Amino acid sequence: MRRKVKRPINTERASCLYECEQCGAKEPIPTEVLDYFDEIDPGEPGAPPTFACQQCPGIMYPAVWLRAKRAAP
Repeated sequence: MRRKVKRPINTERASCLYECEQCGAKEPIPTEVLDYFDEIDPGEPGAPPTFACQQCPGIMYPAVWLRAKRAAP
């Protein structure tokens, strides 16, 4: 039996994928930008940072958060 090699977990993200709630446009937002906005305006606790969509008047949310929001009853 072979041993499993433990690899360090990659905790650093290069970017987070954001998706528009209206048109579905996707855009990767660098984590440096997200960290910068968290320092300037922490916003509401438990809510992710949001951005205005460049293609429509919709709001861009993290893709994972948007899917969870749609799945909730």
